[in-house]
Amino acid sequence: MPMPVVNTPQYTGYPPQTPAPTTASSYGSYSTGSGYTPSSYPSQGYGAQGYPSQGYHQPSSNPPYPTPQGSTPYPSVAKTGVATTSATPSETQNQSSLSDDQIRMSVLSAVEDKMKRRLKEIFAQAQAEMDVLKKTQDDLKMGKTKLDEMLSTLQREQNEVDKNIAILQEKDEEIRTAIGKLESQGEVNIDEAIMTTTPLYRQILNAFAEEQAIEDAIYYLGEALRKGVIELDVFLKQVRELSRKQFMLRALMTKCRSKAGLH
Repeated sequence: MPMPVVNTPQYTGYPPQTPAPTTASSYGSYSTGSGYTPSSYPSQGYGAQGYPSQGYHQPSSNPPYPTPQGSTPYPSVAKTGVATTSATPSETQNQSSLSDDQIRMSVLSAVEDKMKRRLKEIFAQAQAEMDVLKKTQDDLKMGKTKLDEMLSTLQREQNEVDKNIAILQEKDEEIRTAIGKLESQGEVNIDEAIMTTTPLYRQILNAFAEEQAIEDAIYYLGEALRKGVIELDVFLKQVRELSRKQFMLRALMTKCRSKAGLH
């Protein structure tokens, strides 16, 4: 860690010098960082940084400062905890290494943040694709279920159609046999084609046939009135008579069906 700088007075006309260390053990060669090593100093009565040079002891590896005659030594300053301004090579190396470590940690942190962001984006994209695929899978499963139900329904309907086809083929054979018999008998009287088993059933049959004939007559009377073939008075008179007769026939059929137990 660099120590605080001690401000010393500067004198015009003298080159800057490195401040002297506080102890003799911390001395080394004078170096200004550019390979320059001072060998002699001006002899105006002042040493490095403007201090008097008398009484100042140089290390054994360097020549002493020249001391003018009659000068008094500069009073020594007591130590107050203020360190020298110059940093040793080991401190400079530690500062350089700390600076490199900080740069490396900063780069690693930036790369880590960028990788995290990239991984987060990739994960979000993959998650979205997985959600889409999951939804598609659910839709396909639902469609498969519906298709299975439709196939089952079609299979049931096909079975029913096959049964109906078999029944229709049997009925067709029966009709063909009946037509063959009728053709062999010659002409058939329509009135005698239907034979009832009891007189009550014959009465119901005759009443029903007559009632249907009256229904047809009323229909054609209405068509004649619409086309202007008959007058309104004639239409009303005929419809009233036919309606009364139709009512009586329906009442008779209802009574006969009740007696025969056909309700």
